Amino acid sequence: MKKILFILAVLLLFNDVQVSAETDKPFRVGASLGYSFTGYREETYSDVNRYLDTLTYIIDGNIEKGLFLHSFNIGFFMGDSKISADEANIWQDIDHETGEAFYLVNHQRYLAIRGHFEYALDYRLWGNDTFPGYLGGAFRADAFLQFSNYPSITALVSFNIHATQKWFINSDNSLTFSLGIPVFGYAIRPPYAGADAALMKYAEEEPMKILTMGEVISFHNYLAFFGDIKYQHEVNSLVSLYSGLGFELSRINFPRPRTDAIFRISSGIAFTF
Repeated sequence: MKKILFILAVLLLFNDVQVSAETDKPFRVGASLGYSFTGYREETYSDVNRYLDTLTYIIDGNIEKGLFLHSFNIGFFMGDSKISADEANIWQDIDHETGEAFYLVNHQRYLAIRGHFEYALDYRLWGNDTFPGYLGGAFRADAFLQFSNYPSITALVSFNIHATQKWFINSDNSLTFSLGIPVFGYAIRPPYAGADAALMKYAEEEPMKILTMGEVISFHNYLAFFGDIKYQHEVNSLVSLYSGLGFELSRINFPRPRTDAIFRISSGIAFTF
C-alpha cells in the first residue's frame, strides 16, 4: 500500500511539473513591421510643419514574474520629410554691400531619422486574472536626426511614469494597453539646426554655436505622451500573431520648440517561452 501511495505521489508531482512547464511561460519576444504617419515642427530652423510617412521597424517583449512586469520596446524609422505646398522656409537678410533687405526661401527635403528604446518595470496594483493592471516607471531614450546640407541632432533620456492594462479576452486572445509620461531627464539640443550656404559666408563675422552641452528636462520644458495598444492571438503554445496601434505626442521647449505627432500601425509575430 505504501508503495502504491508513493507511486501515485510521484505521478502527481510529475504531472504538476508538466502542467507548470506548459502554462508558466513568462518570456515573450516579438518583432513587427509597421507604418508611421508623422508630423513635426522643428522651430530651431524654420516655423513650418513637416510630414513623414514611412516604414517602421519594432522589437518588443516582456517578462512577467510574480506581480512584476518587465517590458521593452525598440523602434526605428527613416525617410524623406516634406512640407506642404503653401508653406515656405522664409527669412529676411541684409545685403552687406548695398544695405538692402531681401528674403531667402528654401523648400528642401530632409532625411529624417527617429529611434527610441524603452524599458519599463511595472507592479500589479489592481484588477483580477482577466483584467490585471500595473503601475511603475520606465527609462526611455529618444534620438531625432535630420540631414540635408547640415546635421541636426536631438538626443534625450527620460524617466517616465508608466502604466499597463491587460485584458485576457479568452485563452487565445488578449489586449494590452500601455501609457508613458516623462517626469524628468536630460536632453542635448542645438540652439538652431544649422545654417544654409547663403548664411555661411557670414559665419566668420558672427560665429555659430552648433551644439549645446544639454539641459535637464522636466514638465516645464518637455511634455510627452507615449501610448501603445496590442492585440495578440495565440496560434499555439510557442507562436502568436499580434497587431498594434501606437501614438506619440511630444513637445520640447528649448532652446526653441520642437513638436512631434506620430501615429503608427504594425503587425508581427511573437514567441512565448
